[in-house]
Amino acid sequence: MSKVFCEKPFNHNYIHTNGKMRLCCTTIQDLPTDNNYNLFDANTHSIRDYWNSNRMKEIRRKMIAGDKIRDCERCYRQEEQGVQSLRSTGGMAEFIAKTEEDGTFNNPATTMQIQLGNICNLKCKMCSQMYSHMHGMETRDIGKQDPEWLHWVKEQGANVNNWTNELGVKQEWYKNIEFKSKMFEHISQNILHLNIIGGEPTLIPEFYELFEYCDKQGTLGDKTVTLVTNLTNTNSKLTTWLPKLKNWSIWASVDGVEARTEYIRYPSKWNKIIESLEFYRKLLGTNGNITLSPAIQLLNIDQLDDIIKWWLDWCGGELNKKYGFTWLATVWYPLICNPNIAPRDWRLRVAEKLSKYKFDQNYENIIKELKRDQHTPEKYKELQKSFVKYNDRQDKYRQCKTWRSLLPDLEKAIKV
Repeated sequence: MSKVFCEKPFNHNYIHTNGKMRLCCTTIQDLPTDNNYNLFDANTHSIRDYWNSNRMKEIRRKMIAGDKIRDCERCYRQEEQGVQSLRSTGGMAEFIAKTEEDGTFNNPATTMQIQLGNICNLKCKMCSQMYSHMHGMETRDIGKQDPEWLHWVKEQGANVNNWTNELGVKQEWYKNIEFKSKMFEHISQNILHLNIIGGEPTLIPEFYELFEYCDKQGTLGDKTVTLVTNLTNTNSKLTTWLPKLKNWSIWASVDGVEARTEYIRYPSKWNKIIESLEFYRKLLGTNGNITLSPAIQLLNIDQLDDIIKWWLDWCGGELNKKYGFTWLATVWYPLICNPNIAPRDWRLRVAEKLSKYKFDQNYENIIKELKRDQHTPEKYKELQKSFVKYNDRQDKYRQCKTWRSLLPDLEKAIKV
């Protein structure tokens, strides 16, 4: 199979939190319009506008020729490190056969992912303004107390915080009435597999409007829907719509057991998370699934085996059609959240702990990566110093449990 081909330019629509259109959620490149000056934006353009644009046609031609695409660099890098990526070659021969010589693909996409803005009620450690307006507001407010810290955060960029522009601004592209109407129609008529992410989608009225629209059009039964949620909020309306779907899956963003997930996904509450899980469990029926999707990072890597054990226990002892587990969310950026930036001795101790438990090959790959030195000694020291500075200041502002109290062995290992 091709090492560069992916079905997404042939079968997938993606809208980012800011309304920009991209190949998929993994890439960081927004798609340029044909004048190569503007970007395809949900506030200005329709999905049809970008689907056979010059850039999309170029991408298809290059993939068919076996040439690497800069938009796909993250997947290539993950695969080189033995980590599962989102790249998929399913249906490659059929997609190539239906593509015209210039890269035009006339069939509409049947899969789609929409990031419903950045409205969120949490301020997760690995997050930023891009995905949570509350996180942005907090960063801005800490900066008012400590301008030097905020200046340092902005200088550090992807090392400590992925997005610091326009802090506190709400991204609500889906409120554009004209585009929303066209998007609902497109999803109802064409999309069979839909992923919905935020922000936190369950806080967004338009999320429920989409379900209501498809229900009135009689198209819910054609669709498989995945909802990525932090489990801090549920809505009784879902008890009507979820059973009508062909299939549905809740991807549960839980990053630790009890106090650890409350710290990472601040200010979530463990009891509410369990309550929400039970809410969806009661709706499972024959078409539902709940998949645990932890964001593997420095703040929870030492507890990874415990997370899996807890999940298996909650599921009744095994994974099956009703309960799943995904490894698609290892945190690569900001760098201070990546597990590998920890001191080597601490990483090796954690790897030894995790090795006593057996789960699957992805779990083994994470352990392998934990043992591998990826930076120079100078870079390790710089990242560890940044980890301490960023989290100490944030913890002080929040007046909550600290990383030092939750990971005392890590505190001892980091000497800065």
